[in-house]
Amino acid sequence: MLISNDEELTRAVAQVDELIESIQSYCGRENRVDAKIKFPRGVMRTAESYRVRMPDYLDREKKSNCAYGFMFLDVLWWLSVRTDISSVGRQMVLKSAIVTLGMILEACLYVPGLPKTKYLSNLSNSGAKDRVVNAHKRGWLSDAERDALKQLWDHRTNVHQKKIQTDSELDLYTVEHVNAPHAALANLMAKMKQWNGKDG
Repeated sequence: MLISNDEELTRAVAQVDELIESIQSYCGRENRVDAKIKFPRGVMRTAESYRVRMPDYLDREKKSNCAYGFMFLDVLWWLSVRTDISSVGRQMVLKSAIVTLGMILEACLYVPGLPKTKYLSNLSNSGAKDRVVNAHKRGWLSDAERDALKQLWDHRTNVHQKKIQTDSELDLYTVEHVNAPHAALANLMAKMKQWNGKDG
């Protein structure tokens, strides 16, 4: 059915809530093909739509891996804005998004084909945060974007439990910890695609 106004939306959400709860209550944790709910088509965009946004110094395999990361982010976006998932579940959704963004950032900042003496070379010993600072010095990032990506990398290292600087990850992450670096990364990718490693 098509929804044409907010009143119809409210009714539709109530119906879906009840139906999903009934399906889950009936099936429990049994993996049943006939109990699968159709994931909305178009939410997860195509790999090619993301590959074309990646810098051309990355080979097709790395572009594809980053594209799959963006597709996963589409899934996490839907889960976080179209469900009321909360508490630990929501925190882990946000953490998964942060780790995925960090993976894509790392792929863009380690540039193949440059000599080791170049800061952004994948042979250089400079770390990800230092490379973000270098991108800022080149004028590719604003101060706010630089800070967002540095914070992203700090949060991304929480994938390693021994590096977590707090007793608990509960309530550690916010939506802004995803949205701000996501926007900054999109801008950085566009600048690096245009640059394409031509001056080292």
